[in-house]
Amino acid sequence: MGQISPIRGFTNTPVTKAICIITTILALTLSILQLKPYIKLAIDPYVIEYLQYWRILTYQISVINESDYLLVILLWFHFKNLERFYGSRKYFSIITLFALYNAAFCFIFMSLGQLSLYYIVYIVKSIIFNIPPKDDQYQSLIFNEIIPGPLGILSSLYICYGTYVPVSYHFKVLLSNPTPESDNTTNDDVVTPSSESTTSSKELTLTNHFPIHIIYTLLILNNGTRSIIPCLVGLFIGKIYIYELLPGSKNWLLSNIIFRFFISPNKSINHIIDSIYRRFGNNGYISLGSNENLPLENDTLSPNSTEQIDDAEEVLDENRNEAHEIRAETPVRPLGSQFLDTFRS
Repeated sequence: MGQISPIRGFTNTPVTKAICIITTILALTLSILQLKPYIKLAIDPYVIEYLQYWRILTYQISVINESDYLLVILLWFHFKNLERFYGSRKYFSIITLFALYNAAFCFIFMSLGQLSLYYIVYIVKSIIFNIPPKDDQYQSLIFNEIIPGPLGILSSLYICYGTYVPVSYHFKVLLSNPTPESDNTTNDDVVTPSSESTTSSKELTLTNHFPIHIIYTLLILNNGTRSIIPCLVGLFIGKIYIYELLPGSKNWLLSNIIFRFFISPNKSINHIIDSIYRRFGNNGYISLGSNENLPLENDTLSPNSTEQIDDAEEVLDENRNEAHEIRAETPVRPLGSQFLDTFRS
């Protein structure tokens, strides 16, 4: 994960930090409690036979094997630069939008692909090879099941990363050993610049995005067609997003309450409890016209703090009064004089 960046770790990236923590906790919880089958998405039997349509939304919440977990965490960590580019709230809104679109598009793609492939196999058997089908029951093919996890979301962010995050540096990798050429010297044994010994070798020029390309390629191929399908759908959604063709991607933002609860749930819960206590702490509502406050037991102001607040308010009032007096004493100058003074200066 080498990169040239003055900001390291999860500094100013609360969304990325929260996602990595939640991904780790969910993966461990599903493994310990043996709940992995509940987040799998398969058209047959979960959707057709059992009508469990809620799996369309829940299959992206966590991975179910160790290799996918490692690759997903590495990609989330690298994509923290996108959070600094968009801003935390916008970045979280984009992730939520990608999750919704990937869930819908992936299920439609799986359904259409499964039906199309099933009818192609039926036509090939019955018409070309004259093989009578044994039954007309639904058969599970390569489009029937995909691997759980946020593969589609990461694929869409992969397109955004390559588009909006600039390349910091290039480096070269030698693919073969250098081969020295014969030296051509003059009669006076003086070596000219054109006759100096040169070397030729095959080399490959790469950028600092190279580790991300490698990690993402491993993620696509890690589970065969079960991981290729959601990744292809995610790449398509990412492409139409960067061309501003994805509905709702320009101005849509999540509520600030949801965003705050996601990045710091403890502070949000404490704030809600504190607000409820302040509102109903006196066994009733606080009247709007009353000047009385109802401080908490541990939130009382000391005499020194109240004096400081009063002094600060008096200073502000004095500054405002002085500004009004200075403006009132200054005579109003004609507009022509103001223009002349402007050109003279």
